[in-house]
Amino acid sequence: MVNTARSRARDLGVRCYLWLYDRVRNGRLTWEAAAFYLLARYLLKRAPIEGKLSLLATAYRRTFSPSLQRLMERRLAPWLQPATASIWREKRIGWSRYERDLANKTLQKSLILKAPRPGGEKGVLYVSFEVNWLRLLTHYNVQQLLDEYYFVAASSSSPPDFRAHWALAHLTPDPIFCQVSNQGEVAQHRRLPHNILPLPLMASDWINPDYYAPRPHASREIDILMVAGWSRIKRHWLLFRALRRMRKDLRVVLIGQDMDGRTADAVYRDAAAYGVAGRLEFVRDASIDLVSTYQCNSKVSIVLSRREGSSIVVTESLFADAPVAMAYNAHIGSRAYINAQTGTLVNAERMSRDLSRFVEESASYAPRAWALKHIACVQSTERLNAALRADSEGRGLPWSEDIKSFCWRPDPIYLHRDDTLVMAPAYAHLAERHGIEVAGQRPAPASPRRAEP
Repeated sequence: MVNTARSRARDLGVRCYLWLYDRVRNGRLTWEAAAFYLLARYLLKRAPIEGKLSLLATAYRRTFSPSLQRLMERRLAPWLQPATASIWREKRIGWSRYERDLANKTLQKSLILKAPRPGGEKGVLYVSFEVNWLRLLTHYNVQQLLDEYYFVAASSSSPPDFRAHWALAHLTPDPIFCQVSNQGEVAQHRRLPHNILPLPLMASDWINPDYYAPRPHASREIDILMVAGWSRIKRHWLLFRALRRMRKDLRVVLIGQDMDGRTADAVYRDAAAYGVAGRLEFVRDASIDLVSTYQCNSKVSIVLSRREGSSIVVTESLFADAPVAMAYNAHIGSRAYINAQTGTLVNAERMSRDLSRFVEESASYAPRAWALKHIACVQSTERLNAALRADSEGRGLPWSEDIKSFCWRPDPIYLHRDDTLVMAPAYAHLAERHGIEVAGQRPAPASPRRAEP
């Protein structure tokens, strides 16, 4: 009896902790309070200016209030002009969080989309994630690099880490093209005087539908699939709470990997606190191909994070013809793709009811048909190419060749395998002229020198 009481108290404590953690970390009031606190520190702090700017940029990232954003933008704008913007990279403002990874000089998650051509026609270098931008700034002559390439930066989070973004401000007279993680960031970027040109494209827009072979809905064996790291920020607990009031014969599969120091065992213990651990299947460290197989065999997919970047899992699920349930108040880029054909937005307080109905009605959705029409990687390549070509031609610069098509799986790769060989000389040129190596890409071997007579 005593052990039972202790067990119930422990489970209640776990449930209360998960609820409180979520409220503190994700609550709108928490974010706005943090923004006000950081802004006050900025106003009260004395020199050096780089410390003040770091506080201001972090406060700007925290607030969603238009009036507070405008107030901060007036103070940020003088430090994003051509004459002053270099402070963000010269003082390495906000770089400390990336410091451990900056020692590695090799670019990750990057591709040459177009090689430089004769007559001064620029190539195109696509570089994902802020740490890779800062690697370039740390180890290489970026101004010399950008004499030969347009730079397309792909951000990793939303709201963005503006301090890393602004390290790219006015690096070159050409714009720095920036793939956003949420469509709402486009207008926000445009309000400031840097030459970073936001593109209405996200990482979730580069999925190749050919990797997905959806099973007929009637033969799908998994009722609910959740693909997410084991971190608390993924909010598995909302599913566990909902399952207590849902049919017990549902097949529920969780796929994930270790994240933020947490493993599948920690998530299992959370599920046990809600009394549903025995109703779950855990798949650890699955390959991308195995994940796709599960997605194509699921009636619905769920994403419960309060804040993420664009969430590639969402669009992967759509191409697998698995409609997606997402929290109605989620700040996730691909939330814009949830509609009557693709999925539903659920209320955390009514999730058991909303999710039960969604599973029962899942056959009525047509997510793959919608995704094929709007967000396949081929269409995204065309949109990116059009933006680059329009800028080049608009400034009277040559543009005789388009970029190579690519997709994400799980890193950016060429859509056509032959392009890996076709582009090998471009990687050799990048290494020889600029000293830059790109992970996963093999430069063409140097031509043997002819023996001197």
